[in-house]
Amino acid sequence: MSLIRFTIKSSIVGGIVYYTYEEGLWSKPEETAKLYKKVYANVAPYIKENVPKEVTEELAQLPSVTHVSTFVKTSWNKGVMNTMKFICNLPTHTVNGATSLYGTVEKYVKELNQEKQN
Repeated sequence: MSLIRFTIKSSIVGGIVYYTYEEGLWSKPEETAKLYKKVYANVAPYIKENVPKEVTEELAQLPSVTHVSTFVKTSWNKGVMNTMKFICNLPTHTVNGATSLYGTVEKYVKELNQEKQN
Protein backbone atom coordinates (compact mmCIF):
# COMPACT_ATOMS: atom_id res chain seq x y z
CA MET A 1 0.00 0.00 0.00
CA SER A 2 2.81 2.45 0.82
CA LEU A 3 4.46 1.77 -2.55
CA ILE A 4 1.26 2.79 -4.32
CA ARG A 5 1.00 5.99 -2.25
CA PHE A 6 4.64 6.78 -2.95
CA THR A 7 4.14 6.19 -6.68
CA ILE A 8 1.05 8.40 -6.79
CA LYS A 9 2.70 11.21 -4.82
CA SER A 10 5.88 10.98 -6.91
CA SER A 11 3.83 11.10 -10.11
CA ILE A 12 1.95 14.18 -8.95
CA VAL A 13 5.11 15.99 -7.89
CA GLY A 14 6.91 14.95 -11.07
CA GLY A 15 3.99 16.16 -13.17
CA ILE A 16 3.91 19.51 -11.41
CA VAL A 17 7.66 19.99 -11.81
CA TYR A 18 7.50 18.95 -15.48
CA TYR A 19 4.54 21.27 -16.20
CA THR A 20 6.15 24.26 -14.47
CA TYR A 21 9.40 23.58 -16.33
CA GLU A 22 7.59 23.44 -19.66
CA GLU A 23 5.74 26.66 -18.86
CA GLY A 24 9.04 28.45 -18.16
CA LEU A 25 9.00 28.80 -14.38
CA TRP A 26 12.50 27.34 -13.99
CA SER A 27 14.12 29.09 -16.96
CA LYS A 28 15.23 32.66 -17.62
CA PRO A 29 13.69 35.51 -15.62
CA GLU A 30 12.02 36.83 -18.77
CA GLU A 31 10.21 33.51 -19.29
CA THR A 32 9.12 33.49 -15.64
CA ALA A 33 7.77 37.04 -16.02
CA LYS A 34 5.80 35.94 -19.10
CA LEU A 35 4.36 33.02 -17.13
CA TYR A 36 3.39 35.35 -14.28
CA LYS A 37 1.67 37.71 -16.76
CA LYS A 38 -0.24 34.76 -18.17
CA VAL A 39 -1.29 33.51 -14.74
CA TYR A 40 -2.16 37.03 -13.59
CA ALA A 41 -4.31 37.64 -16.68
CA ASN A 42 -6.16 34.34 -16.18
CA VAL A 43 -6.56 34.32 -12.39
CA ALA A 44 -7.11 37.97 -11.44
CA PRO A 45 -10.59 38.33 -13.03
CA TYR A 46 -11.88 35.24 -11.20
CA ILE A 47 -10.53 36.47 -7.90
CA LYS A 48 -12.11 39.90 -8.36
CA GLU A 49 -15.48 38.42 -9.38
CA ASN A 50 -15.76 35.75 -6.69
CA VAL A 51 -14.58 37.62 -3.61
CA PRO A 52 -17.33 39.32 -1.58
CA LYS A 53 -17.19 43.12 -1.49
CA GLU A 54 -16.63 43.18 2.27
CA VAL A 55 -13.48 41.10 1.88
CA THR A 56 -12.24 42.98 -1.20
CA GLU A 57 -11.50 46.04 0.89
CA GLU A 58 -9.26 44.01 3.20
CA LEU A 59 -7.43 42.03 0.48
CA ALA A 60 -4.21 43.30 -0.93
CA GLN A 61 -3.92 43.50 -4.70
CA LEU A 62 -1.85 40.91 -6.55
CA PRO A 63 1.63 42.29 -7.16
CA SER A 64 2.28 43.54 -10.66
CA VAL A 65 4.75 41.86 -12.97
CA THR A 66 7.22 44.72 -12.64
CA HIS A 67 7.16 44.45 -8.83
CA VAL A 68 7.70 40.69 -8.96
CA SER A 69 10.54 40.89 -11.50
CA THR A 70 12.21 43.72 -9.57
CA PHE A 71 11.96 41.73 -6.34
CA VAL A 72 13.40 38.61 -8.00
CA LYS A 73 16.28 40.57 -9.52
CA THR A 74 17.20 42.32 -6.26
CA SER A 75 16.88 39.10 -4.27
CA TRP A 76 19.06 37.27 -6.77
CA ASN A 77 21.64 40.06 -6.74
CA LYS A 78 21.71 40.12 -2.93
CA GLY A 79 22.21 36.36 -2.88
CA VAL A 80 25.09 36.60 -5.35
CA MET A 81 26.69 39.45 -3.41
CA ASN A 82 26.42 37.60 -0.07
CA THR A 83 27.82 34.43 -1.63
CA MET A 84 30.79 36.31 -3.06
CA LYS A 85 31.35 38.06 0.28
CA PHE A 86 31.36 34.67 2.05
CA ILE A 87 33.80 33.23 -0.49
CA CYS A 88 36.09 36.24 -0.06
CA ASN A 89 36.02 35.82 3.72
CA LEU A 90 36.31 32.02 3.60
CA PRO A 91 40.02 31.98 4.59
CA THR A 92 39.23 34.10 7.65
CA HIS A 93 36.27 31.90 8.56
CA THR A 94 38.43 28.80 8.14
CA VAL A 95 41.22 30.15 10.34
CA ASN A 96 38.76 31.28 13.02
CA GLY A 97 37.02 27.89 12.98
CA ALA A 98 40.29 25.98 13.11
CA THR A 99 41.58 28.14 15.96
CA SER A 100 38.37 27.65 17.92
CA LEU A 101 38.42 23.90 17.29
CA TYR A 102 42.09 23.69 18.32
CA GLY A 103 41.35 25.58 21.55
CA THR A 104 38.40 23.32 22.36
CA VAL A 105 40.36 20.13 21.69
CA GLU A 106 43.34 21.40 23.65
CA LYS A 107 41.11 22.24 26.63
CA TYR A 108 39.47 18.80 26.43
CA VAL A 109 42.85 17.03 26.32
CA LYS A 110 44.11 19.02 29.31
CA GLU A 111 40.99 18.09 31.29
CA LEU A 112 41.50 14.41 30.42
CA ASN A 113 45.16 14.54 31.49
CA GLN A 114 44.19 16.17 34.81
CA GLU A 115 41.58 13.48 35.46
CA LYS A 116 44.13 10.73 34.75
CA GLN A 117 46.62 12.29 37.15
CA ASN A 118 44.07 12.46 39.95
